[in-house]
Amino acid sequence: MGNSATGITFDLWQTLIFEVDGYPNSKARRTARTERVVSELASHGVDLDPETVRQAFTDLSAEITSGHDHGHDRQFESWVSILIERLVPGFEERAGASVIARIAEQIDMTFVESPPLLIDGCAQVLDELSFEGHKIGLISNTGLTSPEMYRSWFADIGILDYFDFLAFSNQQEISKPEARIFTATIEELEVVPERALHVGDNLHTDIGGAAAIGMSTAWVKCGISSPVEPMAEPDYIIESILELTEIARKWSGKLANQAG
Repeated sequence: MGNSATGITFDLWQTLIFEVDGYPNSKARRTARTERVVSELASHGVDLDPETVRQAFTDLSAEITSGHDHGHDRQFESWVSILIERLVPGFEERAGASVIARIAEQIDMTFVESPPLLIDGCAQVLDELSFEGHKIGLISNTGLTSPEMYRSWFADIGILDYFDFLAFSNQQEISKPEARIFTATIEELEVVPERALHVGDNLHTDIGGAAAIGMSTAWVKCGISSPVEPMAEPDYIIESILELTEIARKWSGKLANQAG
């Protein structure tokens, strides 16, 4: 592992992409997910009230988020299987795994049909950091969107090639703040924790998790934090990702002084 290399890892939601309650695409995505599940189940002779399905999605999303706070996640397809089992016990056993895969695909497509917002200037910041020689990684707590769909969307909006490694909790089956997802990412980037900076909006899962393995941290203050008590104070505080290039230069300068 090259000790001279530097790496910067990013959270995704509320750090690089943004969405709040009431955002039209968020509402459209939730509605479409409900409609797709109702339609797919109806095609197999199961009639459910849309409100029942909507509430099942809400409950499952809350469960996923709570699990993230404690370092847990499952594969995207596994969450879909759990959703359908709760709605229609025994359905997967009767209908087969291919039907669940079809429902998962329908749920997944709603993300790119009604995507979140990429924060203005985000691509420029990634470009500047990459140009200045930093390895770039993503560590995202995800849930009801597949890693493949995220990668496809990143390619569509022109940011995929900036990343040297992407870690999604619903692929790794561990989530921030669990140390292993941070360690696995920086190992892929071939940097040591002392020369890695993590950027995120959540004081518990992002800042606490990264600091616990010895990474430097930058807290995006405008984000939405976890209800869980933070484990560490951030090294840097920024209002927006747009401030990060200058922060990264200060951080790099500090590393150079320590080495000297």
